[in-house]
Amino acid sequence: MSESGQKAAKAMTGMTGMPLPSNQNYLPDRYLTTKTDDPLGLAFPEKFTVHAGQAGTPYSGSEAASIYHELLDKPGGPCAIYVHLPFCQGKCLYCGFAGSFPGQELTSNYAKAVKRELEFLAQKPAACGPVRTIYFGGGTPSCLDPGDLALLMETIFHNFSLANDCEITLEGRIHDFTPERRQAFLASGFNRFSIGIQSFDTLVRRKLGRVSDKQTASELLAGLCDLNRANVIIDLIYGLPGQDVETFLADLALADQCGVDGLDTYQLNVFGDLKRAVEAGRVPAPAELKEQGRYYIAAANYFTQKHWRRLSLSHYARSTRERNIYNPWAKRRDRCLAAGAGAGGFLDGHATYRLPVVEGYILRSMEGNFDIDFVTSPSPAAPAISFIVGQMEEGYLDFEELNSRFGVNPGPLERLLVNWRESGLVELGGKTMTMTMEGLFWGVNLTQAVVDTAANNLQGENR
Repeated sequence: MSESGQKAAKAMTGMTGMPLPSNQNYLPDRYLTTKTDDPLGLAFPEKFTVHAGQAGTPYSGSEAASIYHELLDKPGGPCAIYVHLPFCQGKCLYCGFAGSFPGQELTSNYAKAVKRELEFLAQKPAACGPVRTIYFGGGTPSCLDPGDLALLMETIFHNFSLANDCEITLEGRIHDFTPERRQAFLASGFNRFSIGIQSFDTLVRRKLGRVSDKQTASELLAGLCDLNRANVIIDLIYGLPGQDVETFLADLALADQCGVDGLDTYQLNVFGDLKRAVEAGRVPAPAELKEQGRYYIAAANYFTQKHWRRLSLSHYARSTRERNIYNPWAKRRDRCLAAGAGAGGFLDGHATYRLPVVEGYILRSMEGNFDIDFVTSPSPAAPAISFIVGQMEEGYLDFEELNSRFGVNPGPLERLLVNWRESGLVELGGKTMTMTMEGLFWGVNLTQAVVDTAANNLQGENR
């Protein structure tokens, strides 16, 4: 080979050790970081998305229903069950989820409709695998009558094959976990409670429309943890109106003191009612994006000092009891059977979704109609994307494994990796990329960039 040919080959190999494919130029400039001395606050002008991934091809109506039933008729492996209960006793200012509490009669009728759907799903080949994780989400599932929740749990226990260590989560608000109600939840078979505290600070909670004050919330939480009969995790949001880093750190310390098993730290997203309230001057302006990274680093440092384990970009475990199975499962689009109005699931890489129309769902269920409203089929790169999202949620990516298992050539990432390393967001060693603390804060952007580049790489090679 000539000297010029050797130089060209070397240039085409790059730091990942893989030759670049013909479609190497696919790289939107927005995935490159801004050159700055403050990568934590200014590396990117925005977060690209809430959850990284790729949509695929959407279908709706009868076409979606047909695809859905074909997927249900295919035998599957291990799966999750997601039950959607779109009811709340109040609407928090920051929340974008559908939810109202129309009364006991309607919510009980809804539970009976979900029972019928669960029985329908259990007869399908797609439900043959062991159930690894069950998640009751919403809305606020804990606001339902405990008897209705028990009905649904009994239906699942009697109709599905559960793994011996199945994680069974009930999502809720702390004021629903009175001594009587929490005993009923435990008797139903729930072994994990995910509670949206968001903040313990009474003034911050009042601005958000939360019911309980700091003392009530912390006492109920500590009482639930003291029972030691279920895994207790909570959500805390950073960047809230009226909050500062010291207030947020006080929330972390109080959660630790209460004895929770795990904790999610979520970045505030401003939209809807909260955005209108800020614009009208009814609540203080929340922390800007460039400031929110300080909260993230403060939390990460706190957890490091306390020897908590980081299980994902936002989730930390205090005890070995907490495994955090469901959230990564859903982000990877692993097999998930979904029941209820507004429920979303995954089958063979396809995303499924039903509109949150409660009354219509109840009526259709009485007729035995459990059609889905939307299905999004996966791209050819879906298996690779699932792998990427799974590893990036843990803060790293193994290029060699990505290439050997899925045929994704990491060469097109060369420009990104150099840029991110120079900006202090990643470290590179051998065939692996590891996010720094600053990179973890921007993890959703880094993941979306890798996903898009890998998907284009595979699709380009297949064209």
